[in-house]
Amino acid sequence: MKNILMVFLMSLSLIACGGDSGSSSGPSNSDKPVTVKTEDLLAPDDFTFNPITLQKLTIDLSGSLPERTHVSVYSLFSEVGKENYIVNYDSKIIDSAMTNGQLTLEFSLAESQSEIVVEIWSYDGSQPLQKMFEINGKAIVW
Repeated sequence: MKNILMVFLMSLSLIACGGDSGSSSGPSNSDKPVTVKTEDLLAPDDFTFNPITLQKLTIDLSGSLPERTHVSVYSLFSEVGKENYIVNYDSKIIDSAMTNGQLTLEFSLAESQSEIVVEIWSYDGSQPLQKMFEINGKAIVW
């Protein structure tokens, strides 16, 4: 009985599918796409195909840091409190030793990068100083 019911339902579904009724729901042949040639394309004068920008970071915390510290810059992070961040260590852009609380770095960033987190580590085992900076095309100063 079950088999007969299944055969009946399958037959009914095949009949309901229909066939080619001659009508077409696709685009008509009269709607041809417009062809654009490469020489017709225009780009603004300031457009560049280089997705990389140079960024400058200057830190001057002399007198408020131990003599030897280490700076790391990260592109991926999440904020877990007011000015407290968890950085993705795999997203490190650059790091460098810092002496007497002063350092100037130049590094490359993706043009789409809008924020970075800078960490300053001291060698005494304390938690790092962290600060988030927005990327706006100007030099970063801490």
